Amino acid sequence: MLLVYRREIDARMTSKGYFISLLVMVIAVVGVVLGLDQLNSPKTYTVAVCGAPESAFGPAPDSIRVRPCTDLSTARAQTDSADVDAAVAVHDGRVSVLVRADSEQEAQDAALVMGRFWAAATSYKQQHVDTARLNESIAQAGPHLVTVGDGTYDKKQLGAAISLVIVLFMQIIAQGSLVAQGVVEEKSTRIVEVLLSTLTPIRLMIGKVAGIGTAAIVQIFVLLGSLAGARAAMSGRTEGLPGTAALLSGVVWFLLSFALFAGLFAAAGSLVSRPEDLQSVLMPVMVIALAPVGVAVAAAGSLSASWVSVIQYVPPFSGLLMPLQASVEGVSVAQQLAAAAVMLLATAACMWLAARVYRNSILKIGTAVSWRQALAA
Repeated sequence: MLLVYRREIDARMTSKGYFISLLVMVIAVVGVVLGLDQLNSPKTYTVAVCGAPESAFGPAPDSIRVRPCTDLSTARAQTDSADVDAAVAVHDGRVSVLVRADSEQEAQDAALVMGRFWAAATSYKQQHVDTARLNESIAQAGPHLVTVGDGTYDKKQLGAAISLVIVLFMQIIAQGSLVAQGVVEEKSTRIVEVLLSTLTPIRLMIGKVAGIGTAAIVQIFVLLGSLAGARAAMSGRTEGLPGTAALLSGVVWFLLSFALFAGLFAAAGSLVSRPEDLQSVLMPVMVIALAPVGVAVAAAGSLSASWVSVIQYVPPFSGLLMPLQASVEGVSVAQQLAAAAVMLLATAACMWLAARVYRNSILKIGTAVSWRQALAA
């Protein structure tokens, strides 16, 4: 069994395609992190204030840099030449807000607020209003921010977590297909007959699944390593990415889910003798493997729903729902351990089923064997 394991690792991890896929994954991860860094970086805009002191236009938002200028014509020239994003100019007792057609909405809104502040303060002064008492009264009246309820999770973080676990599940399907293809190749070339002269069918299946699974795990750790490295090298504005606990949860549940499906893929490959017949027998396994993706997408809108709190313990759906819950801190370690225990029981049942199918069909060369025939043999 160890020899079969080493043979599978040599066959998978020394090929050009394996390293090319690793490189593509690393480039894609670094690109995503760079994109998030740019999206999350704070943007600043410049607004020119002309014809009055800066203090006359009120406090500017954090994203606005105020640049003083002299008069309306200067404000117009600076705005037109894109030296500033917008301008507020006082001329002949009136205030004008100057923007370009392509000025950012945030800069336009800030300039309008600053212009209204000057107009209101000037009007109060002309009406002999005690602005100090007015501001004190407004501050006492409110508004006061009151937070109610338990709050909601970070949608950006949940979106990144969904993307990550779907990528992991796609890895399960891809690596599972490799398991099935390897079984068919050995069966069609009759190499399996030579192998089974020295070891049992179950050991052959376990060695093959373990070898391909190891190659898949190396890819996952390279993926997570590039993610962590790119995240550390960035400016720290990658809060949309899942946290360390969510990443660890995703890896653990990937391993559990792969163990659940790998034997079924191997059993499916043993049912046929020609590679062109493989897709037909893989279809039931593919449907079962893809079902958690659809459920996870449906559950993402409300991870606190009652039906989600039940189905998150049911294999194979727990393989996606538990990492998603961990990304928003919706489950405890004890809950994940309980779901993992159920998943291990389901994995043992699937391995028993796969071993029976594999043993009864691996040596039947020629016509395809149905799942029912393999189980009944």
